[in-house]
Amino acid sequence: MTRTLLALAIAILTLAPAGALAQGSVLHVSGQQIAQAAAREIAGLAHDADHEYIAVSTIPDQVLSGDRVALHAQAPIGTQSFVNVPVAIDVDGKLNRTVFVGYRVQQFVETAVATHDIVPGTVLSADDLTMAREPYTGRPGNGIDALVGRKVNGSVLKGQPVTIEATAENQIVKAGATVVLVIRDSGVQVTADVIARTSGGLGDQVSVFNPSTNKALSGTVTGPGTVELDISGGDE
Repeated sequence: MTRTLLALAIAILTLAPAGALAQGSVLHVSGQQIAQAAAREIAGLAHDADHEYIAVSTIPDQVLSGDRVALHAQAPIGTQSFVNVPVAIDVDGKLNRTVFVGYRVQQFVETAVATHDIVPGTVLSADDLTMAREPYTGRPGNGIDALVGRKVNGSVLKGQPVTIEATAENQIVKAGATVVLVIRDSGVQVTADVIARTSGGLGDQVSVFNPSTNKALSGTVTGPGTVELDISGGDE
């Protein structure tokens, strides 16, 4: 009886390694390998200057059992703002699992940014601004022309986008103030002191009143206390 049990125990110990080998060896697939497979699919998507795909997933290493492993990245799926790349992991020719690699779709816009640090109260000039490609944050980009002549409300660091909301109109013509009206007509220039009825910044249209003629006119603000009216194209 004792010999029979001993023989059985020896048989079990002898067969155990063979059973483990029958299940296949341990395979390791790194998260980096999976990410690289997904990146090849992302590279195949349409790319332009206004969009960029940024990986946001942390891919853990995968531990599997078998003899052969293969990765098959599939077509990305998702929305305009986020996509997933499914990466199928096959072991010995059969699907073992699918890992999803996520990407955030970053959009960009061309917008005006500061060329240097700008202090509050600065009236912007073209030298203060330049155009740059910046991440889209929900606000549309704006050009330099839309900002020139406006006053900055707060500090702006070099390279930081300057939004319309961060500025205010620099009203260099005030309602009720005496301003100079410059009338141009086919090369002839006439000036007169008039009263501004509305306020405005550089490039704005304002209403003025000439007390000498009792006539109301409108013109374009061209400088502090200066409004111009060009009637070369016809009588006003």
